Amino acid sequence: MSEKNTEPPLLIGLDVGTGSVRALVFDARYNEVARAAVPTPSLKRANGQVDYEPEALWQAAATTLSQVVAAAPAGAPIAGIAVASVGESAVPIDANGRPTHNAIAWFDGRAAAEARHMREQLGEQRIFEITGMRAEPEYGLCKLLWLRANAPEAFAATVRWLNIADWIAFRLSGEAATDYSLASRTLALDLGRREWSEEILAAVDIEPSMLAPLTASGVAIGTVRRDVAAELGLPPGVAVGTGGHDHVCGAIAAGAVRPGTLLDSMGTAEALYLPTGAPQFDPLVLSRGYGQGAVAIKDPFFYLMGGMYFSGGAIEWFRRTFAEGAAHATLITEAEAHPPGSGGLCFTPHLRRSAMPNPDARARGAFLGLTADANRGALFRALLEGLACEARLGLEGMLSLPGAAPVQDIRVIGGNVQNELLLKIKASLYGRPLILPAHQEGTSVGAAVLAGLAAGVFGSLEAALAPLAAARQTVEPDPAWTEVYDDLFDGVYRTSFAALQPLNHALADFAARR
Repeated sequence: MSEKNTEPPLLIGLDVGTGSVRALVFDARYNEVARAAVPTPSLKRANGQVDYEPEALWQAAATTLSQVVAAAPAGAPIAGIAVASVGESAVPIDANGRPTHNAIAWFDGRAAAEARHMREQLGEQRIFEITGMRAEPEYGLCKLLWLRANAPEAFAATVRWLNIADWIAFRLSGEAATDYSLASRTLALDLGRREWSEEILAAVDIEPSMLAPLTASGVAIGTVRRDVAAELGLPPGVAVGTGGHDHVCGAIAAGAVRPGTLLDSMGTAEALYLPTGAPQFDPLVLSRGYGQGAVAIKDPFFYLMGGMYFSGGAIEWFRRTFAEGAAHATLITEAEAHPPGSGGLCFTPHLRRSAMPNPDARARGAFLGLTADANRGALFRALLEGLACEARLGLEGMLSLPGAAPVQDIRVIGGNVQNELLLKIKASLYGRPLILPAHQEGTSVGAAVLAGLAAGVFGSLEAALAPLAAARQTVEPDPAWTEVYDDLFDGVYRTSFAALQPLNHALADFAARR
């Protein structure tokens, strides 16, 4: 008889993000054991549309999982896996579990006509009363309607619509399920009841069975299939848990699970995430471009969320367009040579439309205040300041909404927390400290938390989060910078959107005519 393995269990958090697919292995105290990452495979169309090829996504996930399993200590027991992913993107599958069409990228707006159709069928106010959301083309149900209109054969063969995290979990386990946080991004969830909305689905003639069964995050939906386990080098019996929306998983890892704690998730896109005690159906939530959703980890809670479609993406755009791919450290050093306010330069970061608190699909980005003295360092600092100004504008709008609890602390995660200059600028603009959780791989850690709950490694969310509560770093605001930035924000940035909107609309219309 073989001896029972007494090694502590390991957990895998898989993050399928916009830029990369990352797998990390942690022990039960979230000490990192192994990691692997590959670029997220995407297909860019000539018309600006972007797809994810489902099999390529799976192969990217399988590659990273194989690599981290091989790098983990031999014989170490891997207890569970959970997947976090981008929202608003899904894989349609047939009765045999095969994809019928590519997934449409979360930020792809091709389903504008379908969003209009939903508004015409139900009315924008009624959609909001049910889902807590605005009918926008990015949401999953609009993309499913686009599939019906533009790829009818694929739609006819489709029996299930799986969000990206659900698709990877399905390939691991053979089981279909979705959690509430990803369901919240479909425009089909009755937010108050936390069930699929029969009214919405009936209005657009979609069978409820096409959407995956709803479940809380951190629930075991099955175990890794034997053939998949053999392919990946996993032992038998590894639990596959329901994961969630990447920003929500990051919030879980950061401990932002109660009202009063704001999460600023600074990735390619940026999200401000504020837990609430109940959904909010005030019209201001709708008109100011905020979203909301439900999360359940045994007990349910809700959140308000706003964001920037292109935050870290704007930094990469600048590096690619104006800096010949210069290293981040080089650009930061150049920016640090300039004082706060960048010598009168201001950047509005609406390179991919604007969202909170001024939603506008025709908004455009701009550098304002250009003179012959402006150099690359000044422009880069102005860009960072513009991103921080936009985040403050969004936070102020969020806190003015009914039901938004006063913010006690702000926690930041994401790739751009490595930019210390941006963090100091943002802390100074917020006028309060930023708390950096112990682990900056927040999304993967959040997925590992859910994997541990699903596998029974942790008996409760509180127990799962306890090891993450210590060893946090704080970035303090600079009072002198805050004085300058308050002047910039109140004197220029707060009014820049309204001042630029007519010109931006004219330019967008001009481009559309050409």
